[in-house]
Amino acid sequence: MLKLVHNRLQQTLSQLDAVLSPQSEPLLQAAGAMLHAVLNGQKILVCGARERSQLAAHFARLMVGQFEHDRPGLPVISLQEFPGGHEPYAKPIRALGTHNDILFAIARRGTEGLQPALNAARERGMTIVLLTSGVAEQLMPEMQTSDSLLCLASDSERLVHEAQLIILHTLCDLIDRQLLGLTE
Repeated sequence: MLKLVHNRLQQTLSQLDAVLSPQSEPLLQAAGAMLHAVLNGQKILVCGARERSQLAAHFARLMVGQFEHDRPGLPVISLQEFPGGHEPYAKPIRALGTHNDILFAIARRGTEGLQPALNAARERGMTIVLLTSGVAEQLMPEMQTSDSLLCLASDSERLVHEAQLIILHTLCDLIDRQLLGLTE
C-alpha cells in the first residue's frame, strides 16, 4: 500500500510538471501586469466561475493579507455573483472597474461562465488575466496584447484544480518578490 501511495504521488507530481512548465512565461507576464497595476494606483478584481470562486477568494485574501512575506496589503477585491443574474460578475465590474485595472478571471475550462465578466472588463478598459484550461489557440483570439492567458492543457478536473492553486500561490510569490526586491 505504501508503494501505491508513493507511485500516486510521483504520478501527480509528473502530471503537474507537464501542465505547469509551459506556464512560466505567462506567469511572469501576469505577475508583472498585476504588480504594475497596483503600483500605479489601480486594483485587481478577481472572480471565478462556479466552484472557482473559492480560488478567487483565496487569491484575494493572500494579496490583501500576506502570502509568505510581510508586506502592505494590496488592492485586490474578490467579486461575488449576484443571485439570479444572467450576467455573472458584470454588474460589480461595471461598478468598481476602471481603466487599467486588472480583471483576474478563473474558469475550469475556456471562458465558461465568465464571458459577461470579460465583456464588462473590456467595456471598462481593463486588462484581463485569464486562468483556465483547454486549448490556448482557441482562446487567443479573445485576448488583447496587454492580456495574459494562463491556459492549462489538461482535461483532468483534479489536475487542473491542483495546478490552478499552485499558479495562484506562484503569482503571489512573484508579486511579493518583485514588490519587496527579493531575489531568491
